[in-house]
Amino acid sequence: MKIETSALQIQIGSSKHANHYKLVPLFQEEVKETLGKRFGSQIEAKVFAGDVGQEFKDESEKIIYLGLGEKEKLQFRKFISLFFKFGERILKWDGMGLEIQISKSISKKFSTDKIAYQIANALFIGNYPVSVLQTKKKDKKELGSVFIHFADKSVEEIANHGLSKAKIVAKHVNGARHIAHLPANYFTPDDFVSRAKEIAKEQKLTVKVWDEPQLKKEGLGGILAVAKGSELKGKMVVLEYKPAKAKKKFAIVGKGLTFDTGGISLKPPGEMHEMKYDMCGAAATIHAIGAIAALKLPIHVVAAIGVAENMPDGKAIKPGDVYTAYNGTTVEVQNTDAEGRLVLGDVLSYISKNYKPDYMVDLATLTGAVIMALGHEAAAILTNSSPLRDALNKASNESDDRVWELPLWEEYGEDLKSDIADLKNITGGGKGAGTISAAIFLSKFVTEGIEWAHIDIAGAAWRKKSSGTQTNGPTGYGVRLLVDLAKELAGK
Repeated sequence: MKIETSALQIQIGSSKHANHYKLVPLFQEEVKETLGKRFGSQIEAKVFAGDVGQEFKDESEKIIYLGLGEKEKLQFRKFISLFFKFGERILKWDGMGLEIQISKSISKKFSTDKIAYQIANALFIGNYPVSVLQTKKKDKKELGSVFIHFADKSVEEIANHGLSKAKIVAKHVNGARHIAHLPANYFTPDDFVSRAKEIAKEQKLTVKVWDEPQLKKEGLGGILAVAKGSELKGKMVVLEYKPAKAKKKFAIVGKGLTFDTGGISLKPPGEMHEMKYDMCGAAATIHAIGAIAALKLPIHVVAAIGVAENMPDGKAIKPGDVYTAYNGTTVEVQNTDAEGRLVLGDVLSYISKNYKPDYMVDLATLTGAVIMALGHEAAAILTNSSPLRDALNKASNESDDRVWELPLWEEYGEDLKSDIADLKNITGGGKGAGTISAAIFLSKFVTEGIEWAHIDIAGAAWRKKSSGTQTNGPTGYGVRLLVDLAKELAGK
């Protein structure tokens, strides 16, 4: 399966072509001075007031003025969110490009490399359609190019650095979005293996695959238990990037349920079709290591995913059944819809024992409870490590993949004790805090001494409305975060 790349061409500088619109973002305070002489009556009549996202088009000069609102109130996330639509628009235009003019007032307010990086990300993402199965024929159009022109010439080198990073990272964000949006009959556990191998081939990574016989031999009982109800066999896949000068080892673990019916504990049918997105953690994991390797970051990275389907046939695991995980822990499965933690538990314990990373994070669309807590604006992090917490917060600020910490207090896990096994996979009695108790369950599979964080991305992985640097639909959340986290950890 080929890793897709946007055909959009973006560069820093000014356009010399006639077939380019100029996009001029303006603060409200700048509207009268900039447009008052030529469009005085329209400005007086508030046809264009410079409100956030408002547009005013001068067709005779091929200029689109874009309102930014009040300068003091504009936040970076809101600023970047305005550019997704222009990525989409260029895709619809025939041969028409765009020159985005960044004034000195904008480049003084925000960091130059982040402006270039995130504007380019927004354009590449907006320009990349994930609905690839629609058969309605579209007229072939010539794709226009984009120039990002900084009025302050002295910042162009910094801007080029941000753009270069975006060209690599956006490709992998779009790759994660692409496979996340595919339905489960188009993207199976076997397809996940193919995708991982393609990334490994492109970036010269080592790759290992555990099929059912190897899973049984190694005793990866969690993955096997979840996959029992499906005709499609579960897998574990490990990619490894090992640059010569790496001083630290960083493991990323992703949950890859290519479809989750809930198993015998069947989900309600209303939104079940969205459960094709239950593999977004694994999608981010394999694409993040691809981006990290392409950027040549000096850190040893191990990216491991557990993939399966959770289906409810006669062989499926039943509520009350007990299985043995890779680390020897016996687990009573009281709810088969809490299956992602079974898969992750095996992978976390396998990587802990066999790779002994300095740092380890897992990404998973694990609980609906996290959406109740944080909506779609952030992922929850729960961690046993102050250094990793600090690194995650710095990476979040840099990448704008938002995170928010929840406590990992042992009291929340007291009800995970089983009367027949070592653990049960859910707490009972409707006590709430499902995101926290799920993280505590996972902590039982992490070797003591490894600095670890769980990232619940159930709200951030897909969304119906874009916000900040996250587009609507599958967002590719986590790729940008992990790239900046790897950079941060490399320096520790």
